[in-house]
Amino acid sequence: MKARTPLPIHRVAARTFLLLAIPVVQVLGTSDGHAQQAAVQGIVTDRISAQPLPGASVVLERAGQEVRSVLTDSNGLFQVGGLPPGGYRLRITSFAYVTHEETIDLEGGQRLTANRGLVPDPLQLERIGVEGRDPGPVRRQLGGQMITSRDLARIPAPAADVVAYLQTMPGVVGTGDRGGQLFIRGGTPSENMVLMDGMLIYQPFHLAGFSSVFPADLVHSAEFFPGGFGPKYSGRVSSVLDVRMRDGNRTETGVTASASPFLAEAIVEGPLPRGGGGSSFIVAARRSLIEETSPWLLGEKQPLRFDSYYLKVSSFGRDGGSRCSLTAMRSSDRGGLDPEDEESRVGWTNFLIGGRCSSLASEIFLEGRFGYSRVSSEAVTRGASEFSSSASRVFMNGDASRTIGRVRLSLGAFSNFKNMNHDFLEFRSQEERSGGWAEAGVYGEADIPIGDEVRLLPGITMTWAPRTSFSAIEPRLRASWRPNALGDTELSGTLGLYGQRIVGIADRRDASSVFTAWMRPPDSRMKAIHAQMSWQQQLGAGFSWSVDGYYRRMSNLPVATWSTIARFTPELSLADGRAHGADLRVEFRRGPFYAFGGYGYGWTEYESAQEDFGVWFGEPVQSYHPSHDRRHQANALASLDLGRYTLAARWDFGSGFPFTRIVGFDEVFDFRSGLPNIKTTYGDTRVLLDRPYDGRLPATHRVDVSLERLIDIGSRQIRVQAGVINVYDRTNIFYYDVFTARRVDQLPFAPYLSLRLQSPSTPRR
Repeated sequence: MKARTPLPIHRVAARTFLLLAIPVVQVLGTSDGHAQQAAVQGIVTDRISAQPLPGASVVLERAGQEVRSVLTDSNGLFQVGGLPPGGYRLRITSFAYVTHEETIDLEGGQRLTANRGLVPDPLQLERIGVEGRDPGPVRRQLGGQMITSRDLARIPAPAADVVAYLQTMPGVVGTGDRGGQLFIRGGTPSENMVLMDGMLIYQPFHLAGFSSVFPADLVHSAEFFPGGFGPKYSGRVSSVLDVRMRDGNRTETGVTASASPFLAEAIVEGPLPRGGGGSSFIVAARRSLIEETSPWLLGEKQPLRFDSYYLKVSSFGRDGGSRCSLTAMRSSDRGGLDPEDEESRVGWTNFLIGGRCSSLASEIFLEGRFGYSRVSSEAVTRGASEFSSSASRVFMNGDASRTIGRVRLSLGAFSNFKNMNHDFLEFRSQEERSGGWAEAGVYGEADIPIGDEVRLLPGITMTWAPRTSFSAIEPRLRASWRPNALGDTELSGTLGLYGQRIVGIADRRDASSVFTAWMRPPDSRMKAIHAQMSWQQQLGAGFSWSVDGYYRRMSNLPVATWSTIARFTPELSLADGRAHGADLRVEFRRGPFYAFGGYGYGWTEYESAQEDFGVWFGEPVQSYHPSHDRRHQANALASLDLGRYTLAARWDFGSGFPFTRIVGFDEVFDFRSGLPNIKTTYGDTRVLLDRPYDGRLPATHRVDVSLERLIDIGSRQIRVQAGVINVYDRTNIFYYDVFTARRVDQLPFAPYLSLRLQSPSTPRR
């Protein structure tokens, strides 16, 4: 086996860019020949709330035949160009909304703007569910998945949440009920990009593994890319979760309050003094109750505490074509993962504030975002070691898109300033360090239809750092094929180069610690090549399925330098990595019944050259499976709506994580402060480790169930939910504490009762 070699980024980028540029130039070069063709564009919204409707189907028909069909993006935007002049039937459909139909006449060279608001129609839920048009995990767009608040509500949990939903997806590996860590297709938590209204959140998931800063009551929609994302997103090498928070009610004031043994929440929303088309606000506060209720609910105190506060102010244009919003959020986590270890604790605080504005002008859709994000974290390990770290980011970016003929172009520019700070006073060679740097870049992507069945989306991101020699070119290609003969069927694939210049270091040898140290990579940026292929198909009779295959090649991964001593170390080394696997998803919808099943196979391996590894094991290159390498994962979810009652159940299975075996213990004396009496004084006990991650923990599995009842009390509604976590009381291991020779498990059998009070004006899930 040869030692690792860096990826030939410049050679790959140059060749791929030329290949991608050729079709773009050819298509744009012929745009003058289509000057007399027409175009139609618009933003689809909810007529009452003015929320954009992503994933709505927009169909243009002529003489009873479908001419073009597109889906709206996360802004509710659609743009269709290259249309011959004449009359068309415009039909817009979206889940749980009345279908909008109208006749439009297009003249040569005309660009018609058709912003439309759809009327909600809950009576369509059953019929649309049968037809399979409800967004779900099988329906994908070029590797991405649209998540709605209805998807989140299907999860049997004390409070519906984005992180609880994601952990039902194959390829997404969680640490369980504690830790707040997600590993996606071989990547680590710090390699995931998580956005709230376009603003980066460094650590969005709470210490309690089923909660995040994205509760279902505040989420409008989310786009999730487990890999292969387009050039609009840069700066991460694993995945993207782009969450759009909903606006407040712009017509009536509403109050929502909920409580369970795990957390309490309150939301107030309503209109503000009207501007052009109206404005609204929404304020929310959440706090965990686990620490107070766990002694009588779970039999022992769980030292897990978190809270979050959220504010959003929105303003809407008269025609639905423009909007602006200002968002602020603060969250805090404190506690420990071991109920009996009172000397160890960890905590972090997120803060962000920023705004975004969008407008559909005569020919171009424009969107701008700005904001500030910060995270600060600290940890105390077994009452002795103290660590702290912080990271902040100020950013500004803008996007523009328009159609030229049948081609849709998306262009954007971004700039940001990042600052990192860490303090490891235990290590004299790693005292307090801080530093910041600025970055800027541009991106572009063309959506090129080839006939009526093929879409080709070549794109590129270019980044550079002023006053440094750093620059990067990241070409990316996405494509899809939809054969008409097979109906709602699609074959899609993505290939791209990705880079990252910030890293969050955590010592995965100690599962009881989730402290993350944010810093710059030691030498050069992380890089990854993503290649993936997906097939999705509607089978009829309510069935649909999809299968994804993926491969990743990663380089320059900063990891904690390996040592035989179990402790956090700030020393960094470089590793290369490979990950491959496949995800299978099956969905069934029939009237009020919904079921989903998923299976994921994953394989991840790191390699470090001996000079980077830190410990000699007799081989020039060390290969090992990291602690998040879960080989098999299976999930099943089912829900049944029975009028005022909703029954839901969830089953999860995961094969065992790798762990490092112990070879023994020793005692260490500190002679720096004087000579100890070795006859009467014990030194500090150290745990000595064997080869990295050479063992496997037991598999874990459990079932959660819930029954929900909707009760009308005057003009208000109460949702009562009774549920059980871990129905058959499976003893699932969380980690084994090598310092105390004690096993720490995840949650046992845990019944709960939650209440949710909402006013009539509160949007229903």
